[in-house]
Amino acid sequence: MTTGQTSDPLPPQRPAIRGVLLRRPSARGRWAPAARAGLSLALPATILALCGFGTGSLLAAMGAFAVLYGERRAYLVRWRVILTAGVLLTAMAALFGALGSLAGPDASTVVDLGVVGALAVCAGISVFAGNALRLGPPGPFFFVLVAGVSQLVTRHGVDVGHLVMFSAAGALASLVVGMAPVLSHPRGPETAATTAALEAAESYLASNSGADPAARHGVALSTLNAWTVLHDAAATDSELAQRLWAAHQKVHDAQVSSFVAPLPRPSVARRLAFAARLDSHAAVSAFRAAVAAALAGSIAVLSGLGRPDWAILGAVLVLQLGPDRVHGSIRGAQRVLGTVAGVALYAILHVLDLHVGPLIVVLAILNVLIELTVATNYAVAVLFITPLALLMGGPSTPLPVQIGERIGETVLGVAVAIAAVWLLLPRIHRRTLHSADSAVLHAGTRVLTDGATSPVDADGMRQNRRDLQWQLVEAELAATDSACDEPAWAREQWPEHTRIAAVGYDVLGACWRTPLGQPIGDGVRAELSSRITH
Repeated sequence: MTTGQTSDPLPPQRPAIRGVLLRRPSARGRWAPAARAGLSLALPATILALCGFGTGSLLAAMGAFAVLYGERRAYLVRWRVILTAGVLLTAMAALFGALGSLAGPDASTVVDLGVVGALAVCAGISVFAGNALRLGPPGPFFFVLVAGVSQLVTRHGVDVGHLVMFSAAGALASLVVGMAPVLSHPRGPETAATTAALEAAESYLASNSGADPAARHGVALSTLNAWTVLHDAAATDSELAQRLWAAHQKVHDAQVSSFVAPLPRPSVARRLAFAARLDSHAAVSAFRAAVAAALAGSIAVLSGLGRPDWAILGAVLVLQLGPDRVHGSIRGAQRVLGTVAGVALYAILHVLDLHVGPLIVVLAILNVLIELTVATNYAVAVLFITPLALLMGGPSTPLPVQIGERIGETVLGVAVAIAAVWLLLPRIHRRTLHSADSAVLHAGTRVLTDGATSPVDADGMRQNRRDLQWQLVEAELAATDSACDEPAWAREQWPEHTRIAAVGYDVLGACWRTPLGQPIGDGVRAELSSRITH
């Protein structure tokens, strides 16, 4: 299916700030994951409290965050994802807990700046990995949160061994709770992902959106996710896969009777290799996050604020997904508004002076509310993240001091983060888009070159086709960011970007229309090759 183009394609407009800032939170489809988030914290914390660990049992929350990373994953791989996240979170607790224990409560300014540097490195690595692997929500923030809280609580008396035990208990509970639904809905994740992809394909076909690259991109993204989940579930020969195959055929106007499922997403190593460029979205996001974390934390230390890690968290929470300027600024405003409200909620809980049992219930409820709101309204989610993070541990300072310092540190972190989005590498989005579009052309050329002699369903060709799809998604993300960062420049580049996207998808369409066991036809290859080199 050859995609037609308008004479003057235009990029999407910048979003309305009011609409994004005041978006109503929606809990649709989030209740089950939210309940799991709450249980993953409540169960281990309750057991630890009964064993006599007091308020230290609340630190089980650090490992309990692991359950969030397994959501929407097929159960056949979910346990590995949760286990991996739990091990990494516990390792982060051990590493930064040991660092905090060495620093002690009365560390010098030089030592404090060294801790800030370590947290900045943690932020940079976490942000790069999260964006390169396209992990999506909940993002790398919780790894930085665990690092910050761990170094803080061990400075003030929490034993490192106990800290690791608390985190491991939360991770173990996450594994049990995250896998529990397999007993009642063993095919739930792949059914949900396939249904979403089928609905996107039906909407695309019904609206006759062949000339709209954004619509085609949305279908491609949901379809790629569905195939990935089906692969993860070892269900590529299932009835769900057959339905997805039929929809995929319709989107590409193909009529191939034999069924060969597309490959899943690239391996971790391959995704990291794709992002290993200085101008990639992941690299730029990581650089900005690391610099902002180091600067915000250093200013907090030199200003005598009580928790420089809080300023770092403020910056990372804004920058973790590599937002464009508009969304980054909105996210910063949401962070400040949510923190002010969250500190007020924390003050109420502080005055109530709850015992361990009620505190566990409160933290579990906060975890539920975070999961319900984080995907649709960030400010509301931060309202619940703030007291959760503050209740997990920290020095006993007077409440008014805590309130003033936490708000001040948040404003500092957000201000530095927004400055980083606008001022640090201010034109890098140009290089990122050009690089992403060039990667699409290179991947398309590789498909056509190998497709001259290799059947379209050969293992190497299937990998090439999968990589082209991955690069198309990356290019669309880069283009959307450019449209928000610099609308005038994006308008000039949009015809060329849409041309590249169109030929990339048409190369994939040609592969789908070619009978299995055969290479791409000479005439089709020649026409597509000429469009690539245009």
